[in-house]
Amino acid sequence: MNLQRLRIIFSLVMGLLILLCIWTYWNLSNYIETVGTVRQVNFTIQTTTQVLSTIKDAETGHRGYLLTQDESYLEPFYHADVSINTELVKLDSVSEYVPEIRDDVDHLDSLVHAQLNTIDKILEANNWKNSPLEAGEILLLQQGKKNMDEIRLVSDRIIQAARKLFLVAIEDEGGFKTVTPINLLVIALIAFGGILLLFTRAVMLLDERDKKSKILEMAVQNLEMETQKRVHTGNLLRNVLDNSRDGIMAFTAVRDNENLVTDFDFILANEASAKMTHQSQDQLIKMRLSDIFSENQSQFLSEYTRVVETGVDFRREAEVHLNGQMTWFKILAVKFNDGMLVTLSDISSEKETEHQLRNYTQELKRSNEDLEQFAYVASHDLQEPLRKIRSFGDRLITKYHDKLDDTGKDYIERMQVASGRMQNLIEDLLAFSRITRSSELPGKVDLKKVFGEICDDLSDQISRENATFEFAKIPAVLGVKAQIQRLFQNLISNAIKFRKENENPHITITGEKLTALEVTSQFAFTPRYKNYVKITVSDNGIGFDEKYAEQIFNVFQRLHGKNEFEGTGIGLAICKKIVTHHGGLITARSNEGIGSEFIVILPASN
Repeated sequence: MNLQRLRIIFSLVMGLLILLCIWTYWNLSNYIETVGTVRQVNFTIQTTTQVLSTIKDAETGHRGYLLTQDESYLEPFYHADVSINTELVKLDSVSEYVPEIRDDVDHLDSLVHAQLNTIDKILEANNWKNSPLEAGEILLLQQGKKNMDEIRLVSDRIIQAARKLFLVAIEDEGGFKTVTPINLLVIALIAFGGILLLFTRAVMLLDERDKKSKILEMAVQNLEMETQKRVHTGNLLRNVLDNSRDGIMAFTAVRDNENLVTDFDFILANEASAKMTHQSQDQLIKMRLSDIFSENQSQFLSEYTRVVETGVDFRREAEVHLNGQMTWFKILAVKFNDGMLVTLSDISSEKETEHQLRNYTQELKRSNEDLEQFAYVASHDLQEPLRKIRSFGDRLITKYHDKLDDTGKDYIERMQVASGRMQNLIEDLLAFSRITRSSELPGKVDLKKVFGEICDDLSDQISRENATFEFAKIPAVLGVKAQIQRLFQNLISNAIKFRKENENPHITITGEKLTALEVTSQFAFTPRYKNYVKITVSDNGIGFDEKYAEQIFNVFQRLHGKNEFEGTGIGLAICKKIVTHHGGLITARSNEGIGSEFIVILPASN
């Protein structure tokens, strides 16, 4: 409950209490007036009854005296003659507040005095000798009886009128007696409720004040902590700036009358900036950009102005004339209020290294090209004498077979085997050297078709070894089809060749699409494409020790003797060179006696 609403409720309660108090005061006033009316009416009835009783006693007494001539009967008359005036005065005073009986009271007063006067005359005229009544006395008696009847009638009217007023007053008194306690109870309840509400609100306000005081205290503590943190952060930032090897400078724009940027004032410079410019930090704060980089002012002013006006960062590697010499800097300028924040990184040594690396790369490229050319020429030129050796060997076997002894035949057979191995080695070397010399552009390669053609090419080997295959659906890759086919043909051929003696080869080939991020998270590899295909070639062969997992991809690297398994030792090297040429990755996992798993990562085709 807010303070405004509390004020409204308090005003309403106070207004209601005032109205109830006024109403209760009015009820109490009417009740008091009604009680007074009841008392006056009772007093009127009692007084009227007393007057009537007194006059009756006087009438009875004087009649008793007339009959008995006993003066003791006259005592009520004498008493009435003395006291009745007092009663009539009381009755007259009451009639001032009861207008309904005023006329009857006046009439009763005159009748009572007339009656007393009549009795007095009768007593004066009475013969004390007990003589018979005279005609005058009889007339007075008749007149007294008439007055007495009139007195009774008027008294009865007064009493009846008073009783009517009494009933009305009693009824009003009952209503006031019923309503007034209710009013007092309602006032008490409202007052109690208001006090309770105010007390509750006061307690709530005190609680809120305590809470706010605690919150304020906590806020002050937090503010102090935040201030300390800011001071610490400021000191830390200052230390970071001063310990940075890069020059960090903050500028504010200097504008002319047309609001065009003409220069920049230093507002902050770290220690590295001071060393670069051979100025102290305090000296730099008093200088302008043109004072330090005067030779490059025209070169970069427009760029820096664009940063301030558009908020677009400025990045460039440039040679800057500083302290009488040219220095290579990587420049980064970002908008900062009506100015900019500039970072200068000295990359002179990196530029020198880059220049050397560029020269080394060109030399290495030339050397590799010469080596590839040499390997290609040498391999190609070696094939002609090798063909002649094999040809003459075949002639010796066919024409002079019967003339040679067993030792000669054995020599010729060994020569033919060696020349055949040499022929395979030369062909593999030619294939190895041609990988990077291919002029065919990469395209979409359907691996399902590739594996089908591989199975056709290796059909003799597959039938001879009873090999079985399990192919999954593999996404298309981006590459040179002939090289991709050579890659997987070498892997499948090896999987069949390196089989267990008592178990038929079983090769499983699966594939899945990976994003560059997934490839990076799974392999130590820097991707060049957005999406890749991971192809896994698994077999149940003899396997190998996994410590040779990288060594097996080297040229002429063999883990078994020539007599155990045929081959030149170039097949996996060709596979690695093909994958590398396509911007991919090849690796192997194996357990001796269990089998091997070759994983190939190639770019996916869009």
